[in-house]
Amino acid sequence: MNASRRNTILLAINELAASDEGEVTEKSKLLEKCCHILMQNQEYCLIWAGVRDDDNQSITPLVALTSANIPDLDCMDLVEQVVTEMHEENPAAKALLSGKHVICQDIRNQQEFQAMQEIAHQTGFFSCSAWPLIYKGKEFGVISIHSENKSCFIERETAFLETVIADISLALYSQDIALTMQIERDFNREIVDTMQALLISVSPCGRILSFNQTAEEVTGYKERDVIDRYWVDVLMAPDHRTSNQRLVSNVLKGEQDQMNFESCLLTKNKQEKIINWHASFRQNIEQGKVGMVLFGIDITEKIQANKELKQAVAQWENIFSAIQDPALIVSIDSKILDANPATFTAARKSRSEVIGHQLCDILHLERLESSCPLEDLVKSRHSRILETELRGLHGNYLLTVSPLNLQNNTMEAALLVARDLTEEEQMKAEAMRSAQLASVGELAAGVAHEINNPINGIINYAQIILDAPDDPENTDLLKRVIKEGKRIASIVSNLLDFSRRREDSPESVSIHTIVDNCLELIQHRFNNDMIEIAQNIPDELPLVYCNAQQIQQVLLNILSNGRYALNKRYKTQNPNKIFSITGETVQLDDNNYVRLTLTDNGTGIEHDTIERVFDPFYSTKPKGEGTGLGLSISHGLIQDNKGLLRIQTEPGESTSLIVDLPVSTE
Repeated sequence: MNASRRNTILLAINELAASDEGEVTEKSKLLEKCCHILMQNQEYCLIWAGVRDDDNQSITPLVALTSANIPDLDCMDLVEQVVTEMHEENPAAKALLSGKHVICQDIRNQQEFQAMQEIAHQTGFFSCSAWPLIYKGKEFGVISIHSENKSCFIERETAFLETVIADISLALYSQDIALTMQIERDFNREIVDTMQALLISVSPCGRILSFNQTAEEVTGYKERDVIDRYWVDVLMAPDHRTSNQRLVSNVLKGEQDQMNFESCLLTKNKQEKIINWHASFRQNIEQGKVGMVLFGIDITEKIQANKELKQAVAQWENIFSAIQDPALIVSIDSKILDANPATFTAARKSRSEVIGHQLCDILHLERLESSCPLEDLVKSRHSRILETELRGLHGNYLLTVSPLNLQNNTMEAALLVARDLTEEEQMKAEAMRSAQLASVGELAAGVAHEINNPINGIINYAQIILDAPDDPENTDLLKRVIKEGKRIASIVSNLLDFSRRREDSPESVSIHTIVDNCLELIQHRFNNDMIEIAQNIPDELPLVYCNAQQIQQVLLNILSNGRYALNKRYKTQNPNKIFSITGETVQLDDNNYVRLTLTDNGTGIEHDTIERVFDPFYSTKPKGEGTGLGLSISHGLIQDNKGLLRIQTEPGESTSLIVDLPVSTE
């Protein structure tokens, strides 16, 4: 009978282990199944199993069964009330503490186990036994068996229970080992699957045994799709299979344990990926067979990035070399890291004489006694554009300084591009001279008419004096001759002064003087065209600080354009054929300016062309009537004099040019 009960328990344990499809059985399930089988003995009225808590102060019941008319939950509550404390008055606690089974044949008469009296009364048991579940020194819990029979646990029953408890302890030990192995397998699998590399194991005959998650993501194949397939067919593109097989064979012949190689992999969706492989070989000496573990890194993006980087570097080098202006890359401590061929040409030095040298030594030809402003600018990490003389490059340059970040922001530098202004300044001067001569040519005809009247007056006065040399009124006539002569001299002097090439420095000058000189040259043309000049410039306006000749050229150009526009709108005399000049003081950005507003009631400028009127060689006049340089040069001249030039227009109605010149502080 006992043998049959033991076989039933062993069979139940095996069935329980096999029913979970590889998952480890929970301890409570195993204990519950064993307790149910033990309860088949009709002499047993209560069986419960529990484990010692981590704090070693109490026992936690896992399962409780009774044949008494008590619900399972109430039975569990009853057990918990009695056996929770780890005290020797509790037989289960005593068994765990001693590591040996405890038997009490009549617990109701035992003073040692007073705490068990109530549960004995409610469940009807007299005798009990407690069995520690221990295997190879490891404790797995305790089983407590109670019986209504006072003499249940005789020698034969005790021997049977010792064998059964040993079987259950062994099953719990095996379960614990399996659980530990499962945790380790899961942990290792998690590590393998979370690795950002392909990890594949291959059998001695070259068949794939395992395929981690990264390998699935890279190749597009699931592990179930590739298991037992030949590794070369899955992991190598067709063009690489033969060479890689030969490579592995050569390594094996050389008796190496590992190898590294790079190969092309063809994914499931026919994409090519470059994999850097590390192969480790595992040899079975007894059978003479070799297995292999492949560790692969997908370097496709890296190779593509390196390729793009090389292309970008090559493109940058081509652009850098093709720049016609000197260009230098300078470190934050002002050491020249690189320069383009235009730099060596301008400096008249070889590459070795420039690269690696300090910026100041190359661009200024010497180390300045004080700190070099250019090197200070590089250290400031600020962008700047400035005009400066670079004696090392033999000229005046417009220098652009732009901060750079190199090598993943770990090294700061600056890009310097120097545009030679020598030729540009010559072109600018020639353009200004051409515009000035064009203005002189336009003024010459008007001046010829302007001086014609006083010359005729002089001739007439001279003839009168010649006809009557003794006339007492000749003195008055001579004064008139002198007056007309001075008027001619003033007009000619003003014209010659305007046409003369001069490099006057800015000075304090009255805006009245500049305007009057302009009107003296152009007044006659305006009179002939019947254009009225309305001038409203207050006498108390402060002096302005400027180059008077340059400002005169600007005003003459504006007057000429206004005269053209008025004549285009009004072919004959008209009361609205007016050119007005007004003056006032204004404050801009806390600085004082004298503002001249020159307005003509002519044709105006269309809004789609107003943005281009300051562009060089752009003109709204018909071909042959304008060079397109006037306003462009005027804009530059006003800027050179620290002023502002703006335009306002109403198409078909009027155009106003607004000139702001800085007030002199002297």
